[in-house]
Amino acid sequence: MTQSLANWPLFRNYIRMFLSGKLVFPPDTKEYLFEFKDLEELGSLGNGSFGTVKKMRHILTGTEMAVKRVRIVSSGVDDAASSRSMKRLKQEVDAIKSASNCKQIVQFYGITFHEGDGLVCMELMDISLERLYTAVHGLGYAAFDENTLGSVAINVIIALNHMKSQYHIIHRDVKPSNILLNRKGEVKLCDFGICGYLQDSVAQTQDAGCRPYMAPERLIAFSKGYDIRSDVWSLGISMVEVANFAFPYPGFTSVPLFAQLDLVVHGDAPMVNNPLYSTRTKNFIHYCLTKDLNDRPTFVDLANTPFYQYYNSMEDLSELVGAYVAEVLGKIESV
Repeated sequence: MTQSLANWPLFRNYIRMFLSGKLVFPPDTKEYLFEFKDLEELGSLGNGSFGTVKKMRHILTGTEMAVKRVRIVSSGVDDAASSRSMKRLKQEVDAIKSASNCKQIVQFYGITFHEGDGLVCMELMDISLERLYTAVHGLGYAAFDENTLGSVAINVIIALNHMKSQYHIIHRDVKPSNILLNRKGEVKLCDFGICGYLQDSVAQTQDAGCRPYMAPERLIAFSKGYDIRSDVWSLGISMVEVANFAFPYPGFTSVPLFAQLDLVVHGDAPMVNNPLYSTRTKNFIHYCLTKDLNDRPTFVDLANTPFYQYYNSMEDLSELVGAYVAEVLGKIESV
């Protein structure tokens, strides 16, 4: 029996005991018993790791939520696929529940099951960073708002550092589609479906995550593991993508693995090519994209940069970001 099969009863019992069809909407502590029939689907929000994400409303309270639907193999056989699905589901729920006290991470509301699928109910945000920068580019803006990019960076760093320092968790899938914003100027990290637990501050699984955003050390097969600085690289790639209105490695997914390795491992790190950004921002992104893992900054190092300290001390940053998000949403919703 494989390790995943051996763990199947543990995951199944966890689901039965803990994931019991209860909704809680923080800061309110009232619990609502619910199942699939108590939810109304309002539309699609996209795809997360190992699942689709829908916009749904809790009919009783009228609360709108993001609901991630994760397929749990339901053939009645305790097979390896069922075990892997349940493990991923438990992993994501554990991570976002643990982070419920971190305002830079989406809130967990509850979970229920329907026709073999796990439905993870979470806080609804207005737009992903990916969709926001794509809309900004499509609307003809000369550059993505630098204040918003600064807010994205510091909030993601706070979220990642919280998960690492409090729970020894590494996200492993930092990218624009997993960074969410709203009209209140909040920035939050989502999708912990492939997060990993650090052992002695090092993660071992090489293939978890989205390859285009992986750090050089994660693409090398013989690498001896990686740490939270791989997420720093992913943040840097995400920031370059937003600033340049394009992913920095064109055609990355259409070339063979050896060509991907050549681009990321042996090629120069991407640079911000838009002259409208400050040297402070460009230097910060360049710092995140340090090729050598041993020289790449930690979260603490990043918090000591002029860029981080500038945006972290900006008292009206949330208001500026909220106004920018509202402006862009107003334009694309009126089209």
